[in-house]
Amino acid sequence: MIAAAATSRSRIERRMRHRRVAKVVVAIALAVIWVPVAIIMLAAGMADRRG
Repeated sequence: MIAAAATSRSRIERRMRHRRVAKVVVAIALAVIWVPVAIIMLAAGMADRRG
């Protein structure tokens, strides 16, 4: 019983870690996508203002 509880607890911890890692990966992916887009938008905006 005790051993089973320990194994299930470690599994739950692993799942939580995987979820945390997944969130970090998604955040990084969004940053990688949006940073260049934001730079392009700003560059276009500056070009429009100068023009």
